[in-house]
Parts: sequence; C-alpha cells; structure tokens
Amino acid sequence: MKKKRTADTPVPNNEDLLDHRHFTNVLKPALEAENLPPWCYTDPQFHALEVERIFMRVWNLVGRDDQLPNPGDYVATDVAGIPIILVRREDGSVGAFANSCRHRGTLLLSGEGNCKAIVCPYHRWVFDLEGRLKSAVGMEDTVGFDPADYPLISLRLESWQSFLFVNFDQHAGPLSEYLGALPDHIGSYDFPNLVTTRRKVWDVACNWKSYLENQRESYHIPSVHRLSLGDQIAAPLDAEGAWSGSLIPVHQTAALLKGDSSPFPPIATRSGAALEGSHFLGIYPSTYLVATSDCFWWMEIKPRGPSRIQLVVGSGFPRETVARPDFEEVVQRYYHRWDVSHKEDNDICERQQLGIESPLAEPGPLARREHGVNAVDRWIVERLLESPAAANIHTE
Repeated sequence: MKKKRTADTPVPNNEDLLDHRHFTNVLKPALEAENLPPWCYTDPQFHALEVERIFMRVWNLVGRDDQLPNPGDYVATDVAGIPIILVRREDGSVGAFANSCRHRGTLLLSGEGNCKAIVCPYHRWVFDLEGRLKSAVGMEDTVGFDPADYPLISLRLESWQSFLFVNFDQHAGPLSEYLGALPDHIGSYDFPNLVTTRRKVWDVACNWKSYLENQRESYHIPSVHRLSLGDQIAAPLDAEGAWSGSLIPVHQTAALLKGDSSPFPPIATRSGAALEGSHFLGIYPSTYLVATSDCFWWMEIKPRGPSRIQLVVGSGFPRETVARPDFEEVVQRYYHRWDVSHKEDNDICERQQLGIESPLAEPGPLARREHGVNAVDRWIVERLLESPAAANIHTE
C-alpha cells in the first residue's frame, strides 16, 4: 500500500530535493503513475533547480521571426525570468543577447521597438546590433580597458519554420536534434507563410508545469470547456524528440467555439500527417502549439517563480487569409474562442494551485486521458535527475 503524505510531512531539505525516491511513482507506466509531489509546484528551491537544470540547458521558444521585420527591430523578453534581447541585425539575421549591460549589469531594453544601437540607460555605453561595444565615454582613464573585451553576451539562437529558439548551453546539440520528428508531423503547415496577427498576455497564478500539464490532457475538457468547446477526443502521437502531442482526427478547424461555422479556407500546403486532423503539441519545457486546418496558435508559458506565470498567446493565419477584405470581421470569432477557452484554463489552473499549496495535498493517480501529464512529468524528472533522454512515450 502506498504510504500517504500527511500534514506534518515536510518538504524535503534542499539537499534532498532531487532524491530519486521522491519520483518513483512518477516514473511508472502512465496508468500506474502519479503526478509530481505537490511541493514540486510550490517550492522556490525546486523551481531554482528547474531553471538551472532545464531552462538553462535546453532549447526554449522565444517568439517568431515576423515579430522583427526590419533591421533594428528588437524584442526584450525572457526565459524563466532570465532577461534576453532579440534583435534584427543589419544583414537581416536575428541575434540574441543577454539583456544586461557589460558595465554594471543594467537592463538595457524593455518591451519592443526599433533602435540604431543598444544604449545603456545608466552610463550610456553603446552597443551596435552585432553586440559590439562601440562607445564607453568616461572609461578613458581605466587601466587596461579595451572595448573589444566587453561585447554583449551572445546567446545561441536557431530557428525552425519561423519559430525562434534560444539555448544558454554552448554544448547542447542542435535544435533539429532537439525537435526530433516534430517537423514530420506539422512541417507542411508552412509556418513561414502564416502571419502572426495577435499576441495576448495573461498573468496566471499557477506553476508553469500545471499549465503545460493542463494543455496536455483532455480529461478536463468535458467539465472545464463543456459550454465552450464541448468534448474533444484525442489520439496519441509518436513523440520522438523533446515534445509530446495528440491529434484530434476531424477535418474542421479547432479554432472556433462549439456550434460556430463558416471558418476561413484551409491551409493549402497541408499534406501527409497535417491532413489527419488538428495537432496539439507540448514542446518542452514550456511551449504549447496547436496547428489546425486554417490557422495556428501557440502559448509561451513563462515562469515567474514557483506559483505564477506570464502566458503569451499568439495566433496566425496564412498571408492570403489575412489579405481577405473580411479578415478583421471574421477573425474576431477566432479571437473570442481563444479568449474564452484560455480564461477557462487560467481560472482552473489558478484554482488547482490554491489546492496544491495546501499542506494536506498529496500526489494522485492519473486517468487514461491524462497520459500527457505523465509524459510532461517524466520528461521533467529525467532532465532534473540527468538521466538518459526519455524513450518514446505514447501520450494522449
């Protein structure tokens, strides 16, 4: 019989947080497994380990190429609270840098905009779009100072189908290896031809894993989305790479509310697996992507500590769809669907966080429609424990 956790069972000591015995039940087969221990969703030290061992070692989605159309365009964003800058350089390529001045560490840029150079607001050090220090007025008398020694800290950036990924680990494998078979499933959607038309930001009081787990299971849909989406039955996808996913094998768009009709025309380039239905994909550690017949949307789940996230929800449509004279009128129905369903998810994840913070909370068993939760949790645990990469996991 499984030993029950009681109210006087403390969170493990910091030195004991990654003891493999805490995760024995997580690593069992899906229908024998439990979710992560509750303190994994609440403890600041465990969260710090996740940042160190996961977010700083893997490829993280940080946006799309079309957010930076012109030379000098920049986006100041972050990965698990680590501030970074994306900038379109003069040669048309996109660079990624630490958003920290090489003088005394001041945050260089905020928000989005366009600049000819990156200027520190504190002491006016000036960096060009390649990250080179071009001006440091007042440093003339500093012994041994050479501007060439103080460029912005450059980060690895790779793209796939207009999606931009950053990796802090100079020794990590390439993005193509990380994504594995994912391009085979959704590459024919031709994402470079899909224009980002809206990005909406939500602040949600829950752990980042809870939000990804919620997206990766369909058990909640008949209750949480009963009036908006109705039930959706998903089939698992073979996930080779750092992702897991499912397919809803219907041909109509998944981007409208239940009973809504008259969608936009389908994406013409779809072929193979893309014609089998709508793809719902968790790209680890904290991205969720849905590709459906006429559009796509994605979620950047940005941790803000152990019990809060910033959720960025972006959406896009084919260029020819965006050019339609009725686009702005019709697309409001899509935006309404996303606003309704995401609010439902946000509310239930916040409610779950309130319950899981109770000292009486315990891990629970998983249902058939929660195989995706087990896939997420297994991947996280294996990364934290530095065990070999997860084997292919069939998930719902």
